[in-house]
Amino acid sequence: MNHSEQLNLINDAINKTKEQLKPTSVNFIFWGILITLMSLIHYLFPEFIQKTTYSSLIFWTIIPVIGMVLTIVYNIKTGIRMGYETHIGRALKLVWSVFNVAWIVLIIMAFFKKQNPVQDILFLLGVILLISALLIRFKPLIIGGICVIACSVLITLSPHINTLLINAIAAFVGLFVPGLSLYLSKKHV
Repeated sequence: MNHSEQLNLINDAINKTKEQLKPTSVNFIFWGILITLMSLIHYLFPEFIQKTTYSSLIFWTIIPVIGMVLTIVYNIKTGIRMGYETHIGRALKLVWSVFNVAWIVLIIMAFFKKQNPVQDILFLLGVILLISALLIRFKPLIIGGICVIACSVLITLSPHINTLLINAIAAFVGLFVPGLSLYLSKKHV
């Protein structure tokens, strides 16, 4: 196999992965909408979300865990329906599994340190989005990952900025927009 054939084989695998990810782009759309809405609801109704010492923690943990279960079930059903998996698709599944575990660990650490985990979670999300985007060579996701990391940096540099609004912007620009772009993309993006 010559160099040109090897490159074509790699590009075919990447394009097949993009097609495979197209149905699961619903995950990006779902999480973009869910996190944006949760952030806006918390911002608009802080007295409801922060009613007790633990109500905010419950709001930001229980709803995402339910969302995780829903997306895992959806992804399993989608995988069974598709009937195949590429190596890049498997790598992405592992990367996002690591993100889920790291997200839970960050929540637990923030609870014990009594700190807001948004900045750390946004940084982690941005890195995972960039890894995913670079694996599948999808520019809107690269831009989304960079925007999410930029939001994390903005929170670090401007600690008085409202993290809920920044979180909403990061979720919308970093998850929803690239997810919708991937969902609407034509074959062999």
